[in-house]
Amino acid sequence: MRKDAVVRAAGIGILAVAVLGCTNYGLRLQELAPDCYVVYGEGGNSGVFFSDTAVLIVDTKMKQGAERLRRWVRSKAPHQRIYIINTHIHRDHSAGNHLYDDAVIMAGNYGEKFWNAVAAREDMPNRWLDDSLTWHWKREEILIYNVGQAHTYEDVVVYLRQRKILFAGDIVLNGYHPFLDEQVGASIAGYQRVLAELLQKFPLRWVVPGHGKAGSTELITSMQAYFKDMVEATMSPEQEMVARERYYGFSSLPINKAGFEQTLNFIRKSETLR
Repeated sequence: MRKDAVVRAAGIGILAVAVLGCTNYGLRLQELAPDCYVVYGEGGNSGVFFSDTAVLIVDTKMKQGAERLRRWVRSKAPHQRIYIINTHIHRDHSAGNHLYDDAVIMAGNYGEKFWNAVAAREDMPNRWLDDSLTWHWKREEILIYNVGQAHTYEDVVVYLRQRKILFAGDIVLNGYHPFLDEQVGASIAGYQRVLAELLQKFPLRWVVPGHGKAGSTELITSMQAYFKDMVEATMSPEQEMVARERYYGFSSLPINKAGFEQTLNFIRKSETLR
């Protein structure tokens, strides 16, 4: 091949990559099933499901990630009605809410006073969910379920019944230590109850965690094992050493507020308060 042809071919390749990059606005996407995506990172993971007349967004990220998510959704669905579910109150999952004018925005029933104390008023949902709600969309049945207290006081999961996809928020993580904050209701017993309930309640092909890669039901059982191991780690130095080695590679998020030591201290403090 002639040199100028090679240069032109390389240029076309670079252009193609650039165009594809622009299409996704720099977001890391994975299509789990037709019209259903997980959008990783830049805050918490987000889920997006496109139907003919509406778009479901599970968690809206924060800062630049939130802006990029909105631009990508609108590039694919410029006229559809937007429905947003926040799995919980933390800003890395809800700080893009205000970017969607006229959207239905739903979260567990924290109430206005608590939301304003923990998150931003401009991102406050316009619907509170006390229990569960089912939406029947074309080619999908969507279950929105307030599971109660686990990561926070009012955690919500979203399940797509036909596609068997669960968006679990920070009740499930993949390779991360949980952020355990008693002020917003974090409860080890709550986690253990909800994790067992999720396995029993939903047939699953995909589990989308709040942080980390999507996977199978193994993500839920791994989370159960994590809390079991960490509770046992508080009981003896030997068990702590085993757990420390087992979870050495886990990431901490948010920085300085989640980690091996923080989980142990949270469990020890919870035991002391009983």
